[in-house]
Amino acid sequence: MLAYIMSKSKQQRASVVLGLENFLDDTRRYNKRYGLATNSAAITSRGIPSWKAFIEHGIIPACLFGPEHGFRGAAQDAVGLDDEVFRGIPAYSLYGKRLRPEPWMLESLDALVFDMQDVGCRYYTYLYTLAYIMEVCEKVGTPLIVLDRPNPIGGSKIEGSPISKEAESFVGGYGLPPRYGMTIGEFALYLKGEYYPNCELEIVKMSGWNSRIAWEGTNLPWPLPSPNLPTLSCAELYPGTCLVEGTWLSEGRGTSRPFEIIGAPFIDGEALREQLAAFELPGVVFISLFFSPSASKYKGEPCEGVLISLTDRQALRSLDTGITLVHTIHRMYPDKFRWREDWDDKSLSFFDKLAGGTTLRCMITSGAPLEDCLEFAHRDESQFLRIRGKYLIYGAQKA
Repeated sequence: MLAYIMSKSKQQRASVVLGLENFLDDTRRYNKRYGLATNSAAITSRGIPSWKAFIEHGIIPACLFGPEHGFRGAAQDAVGLDDEVFRGIPAYSLYGKRLRPEPWMLESLDALVFDMQDVGCRYYTYLYTLAYIMEVCEKVGTPLIVLDRPNPIGGSKIEGSPISKEAESFVGGYGLPPRYGMTIGEFALYLKGEYYPNCELEIVKMSGWNSRIAWEGTNLPWPLPSPNLPTLSCAELYPGTCLVEGTWLSEGRGTSRPFEIIGAPFIDGEALREQLAAFELPGVVFISLFFSPSASKYKGEPCEGVLISLTDRQALRSLDTGITLVHTIHRMYPDKFRWREDWDDKSLSFFDKLAGGTTLRCMITSGAPLEDCLEFAHRDESQFLRIRGKYLIYGAQKA
């Protein structure tokens, strides 16, 4: 029986070898002074946190750096964090009083290692933490090593227009579309090629991954990239349903299915389901439901809305799904629908930060047809597709 269990265990080993594992298997990497920028979702194929895997291989990080949610991954969104000492190691927050490392933090390092699990979506702040780290590494002259990981929603599809320079923020920048179809390592190459050419950058590649492999095909465990993306289907829908955060609709925070459950107290869930079903959006089925969030918007209040059930990840057009939701609910409830103010500047709309400008919101508010809104949202995809092709490591695919 024991032999059978061990045989089954071997069969279930990951078919993809992570950049972290390839890095740690190279003994030439040892006996150097590294800083480690990481998050709780950066784990080995056996579930060991990146920081612990380093220590188990005799590499004690000189310091740690944590992004939004902290390197522990426990903080909620938009919560600033303080520095701390973790198991005797200084742990610097890059989401609080600072967004970039201080130059003195890097000057004594042989290299800064970046290992974070991203989700393949423009709104995720880990991307900009990497960009800001690269900016400082370039100035200080500290080498940057990025340990590559799969894009959970795949590397073969992009969705949406690149964000303009004028609309950049910490939830959108560097010319990215909402779904950009690159790994974190490919994104680092893109940053070097387009923005930080003098950064000394090394990508430790994965083995066994290509842009067509779905997460399920990797046999890797699914971590929580952040507290409110508990499932892969949440991540698949996120490039579209994250737009709901820019409204006073509930995006499902405080439920078991954030970014899959959408609603509000004023919505008739079955009426909304009927309206959305008529669009026959590919890859999803809408299910009406009642829910009461335990946190965030409408905490403790009875709400109605829809659960978005993902039925075909290949057919899914997540951005179209999110825009259709917002457009439809605004059309059905124009007197009750509200746009959410930006956290930092109440005179601005947070939706505009996510959407990459004011135009899409203004089109929805003015009653523009859904078809026109979707056409606008995708207008410059080919522009980014051409640039992206220069930086792909694991095979170029069409959008």
